[in-house]
Amino acid sequence: MNSRERLLRTLAFQPTDRIPLIEWSVRKATMREWIRQGYPPDVSQPVFLNLDPFYLNVPINMGLYPSFEEKVISQDGGYKIWQDRLGAIRKDFSQEDNPGFVTRTWLKFPVEDRDGFLAIKERYDSASDGRYPDNWPARAAMLDLAPVASHLSIPFLFWTARDWMGFENLCLAFYDQPELVDEMFEFLTDFCIKTLERGIGQIQIDMVELKEDMAYKLAPMISPELFRRFMLPHYTRLIAYLKSHGVRFVYVDCDGYPGKLIPLWLEAGVDGVSPCEIAAGNDMLRLRQAYPDLVLFGGIDKRVLAQNEKAIYDEVMGKVPQLIERGGYIPHIDHAIPFDVPLKLYLYYRRLITAVACGEPVPPPRN
Repeated sequence: MNSRERLLRTLAFQPTDRIPLIEWSVRKATMREWIRQGYPPDVSQPVFLNLDPFYLNVPINMGLYPSFEEKVISQDGGYKIWQDRLGAIRKDFSQEDNPGFVTRTWLKFPVEDRDGFLAIKERYDSASDGRYPDNWPARAAMLDLAPVASHLSIPFLFWTARDWMGFENLCLAFYDQPELVDEMFEFLTDFCIKTLERGIGQIQIDMVELKEDMAYKLAPMISPELFRRFMLPHYTRLIAYLKSHGVRFVYVDCDGYPGKLIPLWLEAGVDGVSPCEIAAGNDMLRLRQAYPDLVLFGGIDKRVLAQNEKAIYDEVMGKVPQLIERGGYIPHIDHAIPFDVPLKLYLYYRRLITAVACGEPVPPPRN
């Protein structure tokens, strides 16, 4: 069974030879620490950890194109004010070796009203030459023949509108400018479908990711009522289009705790959710009980990996075997691996996951 077959059968709750062995990304600061601890710098993460290839990206540009010019406006006292590729003006802490997220303050966004929306629409031309690579037919044929699943990422409604307007401005617009929100979401859905019309008939797209990130810790950023009013019709329309053109699996990438949005996603035709962050309030066994047909990715608490082998053992063995047995689950860390996770503890975690996934003896903890 190759990686593509194994992944697709797992996503369909069908028997496999074993669960796919994949992992979330490693932060740059984490990798710097690991290299100091003995990680070979010239070896890739999948090779070093014996991971399966997760997917191959379908090279269709579904976002803003062309990007805005990145330019520094001013720089002083360790901070810089600059325009990013999305057109926002930001004030960032400029220290290169900051171990976590850099400190960011957004000062201005490209869309403040309908005029701003009409201007940024010019960067969402579905017929632009930059949407598809010049060798698209050959790339599509290669992806169809590959033993690895094909995957398309779409920055969708909440994600894109937040990039355009900023989070607070978007939340206010739901109430103060509902006609503008309707127009933006209608345009974005039309843009996605028109962009895909050129190539979707030339390739088997196995997976589509709807990038959203619309949840905080313990609650979504948007109420179920607002989602139903503004977003559900567009979700339903896009997903129906995707599945009518052979897409096998659609999932939402949403950090935080989406909670009450999940039933609405399922109503729209969503098949899965990632990465199920535990610190945000997700409980994997309760999620599986509440939504038996929802595919779950992730759900391994990244914070535990910084503790000790016993804590890692308890975290993995307390949920992963049960979830694998029920099907429709791919275990991995619930977001990027933090810089305070020692390499030796991460390697123990990977040995543990591999043993559980492959039905091999489980390595006991040493502490």
